[in-house]
Amino acid sequence: MSFLAVDFGTTSTKSTLVDLETGVFSHLRRHAALPTAATVPGHHEVSLEAIRRRFDAICIDAWEAAPFDGIVLCSEMHGFALLHPATGMPLTEYVSWLDARALEIVDGTSTVDAVTDHLGDDRFRQLTGMRPRPGFPLLNLIHCGRTLDLPEQVVVLSLPGWLATGGQSPGASLPTLPPEHPTILAGMALYDVRAKVVAAQLLDVVQQLGGVSAHVGAPAAENTISGHWQGPDEAVPIYAGVGDHQCSVLGAGVALGGVASVNLGTGSQVGLVDGPLDDGITEHRPFFDGRHLAAVTHIPSGRALAEFIGFLQQTVSFGRGSSDIAPDMWQALGKITPEAVADADLQIDLAVFDGARGWSGGGRITGIIEGGLTPTHYLASVLGAFARQYSEVLDQLDPERSIPVALSGGIARNLPHLAAIVGSASGRQVEGAVELDESLLGLRALALHCAGKTDTVAAGQARFGRQCQIEAEEEST
Repeated sequence: MSFLAVDFGTTSTKSTLVDLETGVFSHLRRHAALPTAATVPGHHEVSLEAIRRRFDAICIDAWEAAPFDGIVLCSEMHGFALLHPATGMPLTEYVSWLDARALEIVDGTSTVDAVTDHLGDDRFRQLTGMRPRPGFPLLNLIHCGRTLDLPEQVVVLSLPGWLATGGQSPGASLPTLPPEHPTILAGMALYDVRAKVVAAQLLDVVQQLGGVSAHVGAPAAENTISGHWQGPDEAVPIYAGVGDHQCSVLGAGVALGGVASVNLGTGSQVGLVDGPLDDGITEHRPFFDGRHLAAVTHIPSGRALAEFIGFLQQTVSFGRGSSDIAPDMWQALGKITPEAVADADLQIDLAVFDGARGWSGGGRITGIIEGGLTPTHYLASVLGAFARQYSEVLDQLDPERSIPVALSGGIARNLPHLAAIVGSASGRQVEGAVELDESLLGLRALALHCAGKTDTVAAGQARFGRQCQIEAEEEST
């Protein structure tokens, strides 16, 4: 028995077939991120049709390799599309988490401020488990209501929800809304994380501030069928998609409490299953099997490193007059040793984007002394600052330093010394990332549960752990 696992991530789409008897992965594929279809600055949209075509192409390609019995999905949590409730016609493209339209001023105020003033930070956090931020679907949905000519009622779909509808043509009658997993609903900021239901008060805010009545799928368990992909021979069930953050935490081996997750990608999060929920420190996110994840989010990671490493890369290219012969500074970063980090003493603030943890108007480099600003010293200081911020967060979640740590994500995979560096900075036992994307390991655990082979998602994760045997070589497109 095999399942197709698909991760529509921030920087790429990954897919693989997984044998549920052996846990072996095969037919691994990776596709570059779909480009934005937006033409307005600050807007970030992806064509729904392009998403549909990519999904169909992935499914057809995998089916030709070996027919599969089900499809499990994860995607970025903070995205949505609007459809007409009567016709199924898209009213927007897929509005991603990078979209910042809610910051635009309409009638004298931004949508972010309008929602915050209406609900207050405390009430928003109590309901959603998060602080209000640009890019949340709730805010961008309201902004669409304030700025677009929408019907009185709209259907709100996640990316997995869109795929589950089967891609209906305009004019077709939209069926019952596909169910949505709580990890997705919470990421859309439409879910009451304590009551574990779609938040009626938040839908009321959409009506009051955006002038539209929004309809969203009901919360669904992990093994709920949300739709079907019509294969060449049969209709294959698609199970309710889940949030990529939680899926990666699951794949990192953190299905139960007792191990802290440090997920390092374009963004990063520190999470602890069933961890402490402190409104001053953590966010409250749904997890699997009815559990919760205490998470600290928006910690500067790949997005911030790209600024500091990219500057050095550009400097070399600028000096030589060509980018073709410039060395890869990311490879140079990967060669920085724990000893070099221990000796580095530049003070570097990585919070270079608004909304980042510790944001105070931009990043900084201080402590430069004559003769001390060398490329190795610079890179080691960047990596030291990167590691220390996770040590600080882990101490907030676990002051006794009794809980071990599992690293996951592309940054951890590409920096071989990072586990030792974080371990030294935090005084903890730290396990590095495995060779395969943890989101795919998490999807394997979900597939085992969806196929009825385990009673819980946690048991699905325990079945093969972090084993990542790959039968065939990966292909990229």
